[in-house]
Parts: sequence; structure tokens; C-alpha cells
Amino acid sequence: MERERFSSRLGLILATVGFAVGVGNFWRFPYITGVYGGGVFLAFYIVMVLLIGIPLLVAEMTLGKAAQKSPVGAYRVLSPGKPWYLNGYIHMIAAILIISYTLPIYAWIIHYFYKTLLGTFAGMGAAEIGAHFDGLIGNPGHVIFLAIINLVLTLAVVLRKLQKGVERIAKILLPFLLLLIVILIIRGLTLPGAMEGVSFYLKPDFSVFTGEAALAAIGQVFFSVGIVMAAAFVFGSYMKKEDSAQLIPNGILIALADTLAAFLAGFMIFPAVFAFGLEPSAGPGLVFVTMPNVFNLMPAGIFWGTIFYLGFYIAAFTSAVAVWEAMIAFFGDEFNFTRTKSALITLVLVVIIGFSSIISMELFEFIDYLENNFFLVFGALFMTIFVGWVWGIDNFSREAAVKKESTKKLWAFLLKFLAPIIIIVLALNLFGIV
Repeated sequence: MERERFSSRLGLILATVGFAVGVGNFWRFPYITGVYGGGVFLAFYIVMVLLIGIPLLVAEMTLGKAAQKSPVGAYRVLSPGKPWYLNGYIHMIAAILIISYTLPIYAWIIHYFYKTLLGTFAGMGAAEIGAHFDGLIGNPGHVIFLAIINLVLTLAVVLRKLQKGVERIAKILLPFLLLLIVILIIRGLTLPGAMEGVSFYLKPDFSVFTGEAALAAIGQVFFSVGIVMAAAFVFGSYMKKEDSAQLIPNGILIALADTLAAFLAGFMIFPAVFAFGLEPSAGPGLVFVTMPNVFNLMPAGIFWGTIFYLGFYIAAFTSAVAVWEAMIAFFGDEFNFTRTKSALITLVLVVIIGFSSIISMELFEFIDYLENNFFLVFGALFMTIFVGWVWGIDNFSREAAVKKESTKKLWAFLLKFLAPIIIIVLALNLFGIV
């Protein structure tokens, strides 16, 4: 299959930002931040983005650009005859899992969008809203129906070529999403008591910070920035060879944009939650259980709630489309399949795993655990070892147009030592060793 290209640097940046900004920012980041103490978690998260998020994202894009292949083929090209290509399969497994097991979340968002639009939650108490979410989870047939709608919309985009599909949808939807977020933040900050939420979110309380919180922040960096999920790898491969000087600036910009989106998501939620005396550590149900209560107590709550879930879906949708693009590139590179055939094979895999996750929440939680605690962690570890110690900092620097010796030494420190050490500590903790 002929390799596609982005029409411009802006197209690459927006498409990759669209991939990174999604469920991890608007579903996972706020509730994880609430669980682990607010401002102190936010501060440590930002530090981890700078120390390992940016280096790993740049490394992943650089590998893709150097080989002009999706992950499996790239490792084969860059380390021929060696088993490093097996890590390419970890990238692809992580990619198919992320767009499959999160399928219920896309369906839930659609459900809450139209239910909010119809005013279903108006007048409901907290217990009724909680029961509504439980009822939604317990109605897999309805959730599957909504998931099918989501898949139809996704296919309508990914079956088009890169510049007409992923790139165009990112250029249109991301600026609109930013506008929606800003509107909701301004509205939330005008509520009485909102400043208490701002204090919780921005003022670090180091007395509540734990080792578990630190590790949760590192895991959230992988999930949110999209490390090892193949899309950044493939988007790097869509860059032109002569665009080396753009690699590091692009990676930094993309990671910072994703972090900004997560930061704004928290700003959108916590002031409103505190304004109405709700629980910031509500867990995974923060968006789907807590927020309807908030909107019920807001003037024009139906309008603001509808806008919120529309923005949430836009963020999730652009991420899914980007990962589908990575899967299509993989099947094209490895088997020379057409875009249509690659998309249909991806669809079959997504349906099998995703519908199973809808039917069984235990499976949903198990795959979530595997994705975040094994595939992303070990995929990132093997990738940074490969770049730092096997492919080498000289090759990385040449491909990423690193000219200054001092800058080269900085990247060597980050990729050869700091990132692997942090990830190894995380892995050891997962196994209960530290």
C-alpha cells in the first residue's frame, strides 16, 4: 500500500494532538486526579510529562520516521535479524486494545449526550442518576446499539484517505473542542463556591501524596499522551524524510497540547463539583454520575450538559480515528492490504473485543488493567532501551536533527537512563517488588 503523507506540518500536529487528546484526558485524568489529591497529583503529572512523556513520544515518532513503517516493520528495518520486531507487536496489541475495550465508553458518551439533550436527568436526585448509570451498564443490548453507531461514524472517516479523513476531522473538530472547553470553564468559574474547587485542583497538598499516587501519575502519562499506542509511531512514518528538524518541536508541542487539554478538563470539572458540594474522588463515574448532578444545579443545565458531552465525544472520536489509522497502516505495511480491507479487519477485531467488554464489565476492567500495567509499561520500556542502547543515540540524533553536542547528551540521559529507570521502578511496583 502506498505510503500516505500529511499535507502540512499543521495537519500532522493536529492529527497527532487529536490522537492524544481523548478518553485519557476527559474520562481518566479528572477522576485519577480527584482520587490522588488534586493539585499535588497535577504537579507531579506535569513533571512526568516533561521528563518521560515528551522523550518517549519523540522517540516513538522518530522510529516511525526513520523506518517509514508501522511498528513491526520499523523494528525489522532498524534492527534486521533481531527479535526487536516483537515489541512492534506490543505496540499493535496496545493499539487494538485501546480502541476495543474503550468502546463502551464511546457508547456511554453518546447515551449521555442525547439523554442530556432530551432533559432526562432534569429533576433526578443523585441516587437516581447513579441508578441510571448502573442501569446503562446492565443493558448491554442498548450499549452495543450505540457502539454500532459510533463504529459507523468512525468507519465513515477512516475509510477516506489520510488527508481527507484523519487530518481533516482534526482540523475541524479540535478548534471547536477548545472553544467548548473554554465556554464550560468560564461557566463553571462563575458558580458560587467554585474557588474551593480551584484551590483543590491547583494548590498542592504534599501531605496526601504517596508512592502509589506517583506511579499512578506515570501510568496516566502513558495513557494520556498515547505512548506505545502505535498512532504516534505511524504518524511519524507519514512525515517526509526532509522534515527531520520538525520532529522534536512537534513532539514537544503535541505532548504539551495534550497536557493542556488534561489540565483544562480538570478546570472544567473540579470548580463545578466543589460548587455543589459533590465528591471529587468519585472515581471512574465522575463524568457519568457526578456531572449530571452538576448540570441539574446549573442554570441552563441541559444546554451546558449537552455541550459538555458533545465535546467529550469529539475528543474521544479523534483519538479512536487516529489509532484506527495506525492499524490500517500496519495491515498495509505487513500484508499489503488495501485501506478498505485493513479497516474491515480492524472492525472485526474491535467488535469481538469491544462487544465482549460491553457484555462483561469484569472483562472491561481486566483489559484496562492489562493495557495500562503491562502493554504500555513494557512496550515503553523496550522502546526506550531500543532507542537508547540498540539503535543508538547517534542514529536518533541524526534522524531528529539534533546538532548540538549538549542537546545530544541531554537526550542520551533521558532515553538511556532516566526514562528506563522510572519505567523499571513502575514495573517493579506493579509486581509488588518495591
